[in-house]
Amino acid sequence: MSDAFAPPPFDYPPLPVDDCVLVLTHMQNDFWHPEGAFYELTRSNLPVPNVLERIKNLIATCRSKGVPLIYHNESFRPGHPELRMRRDGYARGPSKSMGADKLNLAVRGTWGAGVLQELEPDLTRDEFVLENCKVDPFTSTEFEPLLRNLDRNIIILVGLAVNLGIEMTARTASEKDYGVCVLSDCTDRMFGAYSEATMTTILPHFARVTTSDVAVRELGSQ
Repeated sequence: MSDAFAPPPFDYPPLPVDDCVLVLTHMQNDFWHPEGAFYELTRSNLPVPNVLERIKNLIATCRSKGVPLIYHNESFRPGHPELRMRRDGYARGPSKSMGADKLNLAVRGTWGAGVLQELEPDLTRDEFVLENCKVDPFTSTEFEPLLRNLDRNIIILVGLAVNLGIEMTARTASEKDYGVCVLSDCTDRMFGAYSEATMTTILPHFARVTTSDVAVRELGSQ
């Protein structure tokens, strides 16, 4: 994909602590724990070896500055009825095509569907867990009502996957006039060169793309 399609550079102001929310999508055991069903797929497609440490550092900064956290967990009922073949296979999604049902992935109420222990939310503050059976938290959850009631309009987005949960959430947020900031070192490159092109050429059309050290520095300085 040619860089000619990338938007011109834009000089963003620092991320405002009073208008941001950190959204962590698919930070679940089945994707991130060594015993998880999708762990090897995640591990083998990370851009840097210490992604989890970067996310933990970001969480700590957000907590210290009062930035709310929303965890989006894609999960399914036992038997994965949400992924049954319909309309002769035309009605499908990535979880079906990638075999989530065959792997018994992220079944609600099980360890695999839960948030990775080292990243678990602190439910005594403005930290929330949303579940749905889609890669986009805007679909069939209380995500947008939460954003409105938290009075937060800029989404800092980390997790999985660049061309699924990250890109689709960023696109929906942009269409709904939310600001979006994707942290390129806190997500994957699951589709290889296409994921990298998405990060450098496509996402900048509807999101700020930067790194966690920049976000931590900007939030921490306020």
